Amino acid sequence: MDAAVPSHVADPPAIVRDAGDLRPAGRGGYLLPNGYLSTSGSQIVDASGRPVRIASIGWNGTEGPLGAAPSGIWRVSYKTVLDSIVAAGFNAVRIPWTDIGLNAPLNGYSDRLGWINITLNPELLASSTPNSQGRYQYVTTLVAFQRIVDYAQEIGLKVIFNHHTNQGTAGQQRNGLWFDLGPGTDNTDGIVPGRVTAETFKQNWLLVARTFANNPTVIGYDLHNEPNGDRGHITWGGGGPTDIKAMCEDVGSAIQDVSPGVLIICEGPETYKPPPASSGMDPRHAAPAGNLTAAGANPVKLKIANKLVYSIHEYPDEISDTKRWGLPEVGKGFIDRMNFTWGYLVRDNIAPVWIGEMGASLRTPETREWARNLIDYMNGKYGQEGGPTFSGDQQPVSGSWWLIGPSNDPPFGLQTEWGVGNYRPDQIAITDEMLMRPRN
Repeated sequence: MDAAVPSHVADPPAIVRDAGDLRPAGRGGYLLPNGYLSTSGSQIVDASGRPVRIASIGWNGTEGPLGAAPSGIWRVSYKTVLDSIVAAGFNAVRIPWTDIGLNAPLNGYSDRLGWINITLNPELLASSTPNSQGRYQYVTTLVAFQRIVDYAQEIGLKVIFNHHTNQGTAGQQRNGLWFDLGPGTDNTDGIVPGRVTAETFKQNWLLVARTFANNPTVIGYDLHNEPNGDRGHITWGGGGPTDIKAMCEDVGSAIQDVSPGVLIICEGPETYKPPPASSGMDPRHAAPAGNLTAAGANPVKLKIANKLVYSIHEYPDEISDTKRWGLPEVGKGFIDRMNFTWGYLVRDNIAPVWIGEMGASLRTPETREWARNLIDYMNGKYGQEGGPTFSGDQQPVSGSWWLIGPSNDPPFGLQTEWGVGNYRPDQIAITDEMLMRPRN
């Protein structure tokens, strides 16, 4: 660890409270209580005002090409995937969607490894009889989400949906924006011709909101994955088609008209170099995880104010390529960067921040040090260095690990194979420290 950061970081004060109606999850974690969540200062709270911690994990697949299925269901059922999430101690799952895939039938192909196992996933068939070519017809992505939410409700797991890209052509939309057609774009998503206007993006979110209205199993809507301020010329305030603050206010408030209980999650734009002053963000600070430097003084304003959660994504250099930009990923510089770009919102009791993606292979000393620094920061151990701290019944920073299942790419996933269990010891040891664990 950087010598400028104390190696004897003290544990934060113990969280003292009655678990109440919280139900145990695996590995000593707790499921979230029934009902919707809200915010109070920098805390996420339940219906009684009691602070809770969203300890979630990502489940990929449906951010892929047209009709891409949730990962792993070529081998196990979608119910087994959800069971494995609860068994690992998580209380929520983050699931992506794309505009092009939302109303499209699943194409039956999962992970590029095999077809959906219809014996284990019969609920995903639109018809039990194959067509004249011998192919089965599957339900649409949105209907598959309904099946997933139904089972998540049975086992007490909460769901957060995330708009990932317009056309499923990349993990992060190449044009940096949440739309790829119309003013503010070059009418492409950065790879293929554009098809999704800002209004279509909004209407698709409203379709999702109407589908799950009055269902508190779905607790949050993550409006757009990894907006890229360097590519998309995104501003924070000031108006115009690429003003992300205005988008969050417009789309978030429209969702609240349909589903007033859900959390509205707004990601800061990723800026790998200091943004121009004209962007509305602090021109002194790069923020590859997500630039929320303007959110304190110029916050997103929703119709229902106590439903706003900000978000960033934090990865080490093996995934985010931060060193190419000369940005620290461990030690004092890393902690200072978190303080300046998003941590102050929690420290100063302004608003909650949920780390919507975080993860590392943990196969190198550098990635292990990154994970240690981040988890300690989230858990309030860097107060002397300007980080957030927690006392009484306050909960630490919420987060979402990337990802459930195994993967061939960094960060390689929480598991060595699909199914309940099979957790990688190095990764589960880290995720154990981000679970919600109230103590008497």
